[in-house]
Amino acid sequence: MKCKSCGQEILPGASYCQHCGKDQRSFFGKHKILTGVSVAVIIFIIFVKAVASKYVTYSNSTAATAKNTSTSNKNDVKNKIAPTATPKPTLKPKPTATPKVKKYSNGTYLVNKDIPSGLYKVTLKDSMGYIERAKDVTMNDDDIIANIMLTGNGYVEILSTDTAVKLQGVEIEPITLTNLKPNIKDTATDGIYLVGYDLAPGTYKVELTDESSKIGYIERSKSVTMDLSDIIANETEQGPGYVKIEQGDFAVKLQGVKITIQK
Repeated sequence: MKCKSCGQEILPGASYCQHCGKDQRSFFGKHKILTGVSVAVIIFIIFVKAVASKYVTYSNSTAATAKNTSTSNKNDVKNKIAPTATPKPTLKPKPTATPKVKKYSNGTYLVNKDIPSGLYKVTLKDSMGYIERAKDVTMNDDDIIANIMLTGNGYVEILSTDTAVKLQGVEIEPITLTNLKPNIKDTATDGIYLVGYDLAPGTYKVELTDESSKIGYIERSKSVTMDLSDIIANETEQGPGYVKIEQGDFAVKLQGVKITIQK
């Protein structure tokens, strides 16, 4: 080993040259305290950097977790706040109300003021009913245009030229033949029946039903205005028999009898 100053050989590991006395130690050997402090500072710096790096990594990880949690919570809240809407039920259209038909019962009515003219269905409300068409309301006998006593349901036609109609023991309601559904019967008793709607044309067997008077009545007619001119043919019955209803008949009136179609 040579001296750093004079270049002569010195002992290995010697702190000073034995020839020139020059100090052979390095900078760190000469300044041990400074070196120790420097090493401590370096170690501290390395430690601080390591801790800081871990903190930043932790902070970033925590922030990412918090962000994901926040987003998840927002989605949960959104899902809770805005659930799937329940479809509204389809509203069914309201059925069209059937116009109420006005009915007329006991009383006297002025035609085209209290009651319109036209064809009416008659329902008996007592053991016997009465209908009268009149040309005035003076109650004189000559006011009567036509009248009828009823012992069953039936029909009546009020004309536009009539002044008044009197009803007793019956209820009437307006009808039209175009809206009237046929309900053909094989047998019929007291009442007025429309041919083609209540009774079919044909031959019927007649039986007497009025046990008190022993008399029955059958009438074929071309209208139901109750005029005598309506009558096509009529007959009183005092026992069993037959009657033929024609295709061109409009109505049949029965009183005190029962008829049954012959097939």
